[in-house]
Amino acid sequence: MDAKPVDDPPHSSEKHDEGALLPEQQIKINELKIKKRIENERYLQQHPELNILMRDFIRQACLQKPSDIRQFAAGYFTHPMLEKRIENLINEQIESVNSDIKVIGEKIFQR
Repeated sequence: MDAKPVDDPPHSSEKHDEGALLPEQQIKINELKIKKRIENERYLQQHPELNILMRDFIRQACLQKPSDIRQFAAGYFTHPMLEKRIENLINEQIESVNSDIKVIGEKIFQR
């Protein structure tokens, strides 16, 4: 594993100081980054509703184009019907997938 980050400069720093860490330290940091990314990916796989929630938030923001995005976000994430809305979107996605599976199955059996 390369000890130096490749196209991954530290956030909020003007210039990357390549000598700030020993090679062993850089290797440990790179390993920690990989471990964290894997943990985050597993979490997202266990909670597909998070993907639906974020997609809906971004979609609504793009549709409504609020001038104060922070106020919009506060309203979106505290809306009393948000849980029901996300539940409905999840059910719609499940129905869509089931419909796609049915169509694919029919095409396979028509051969």
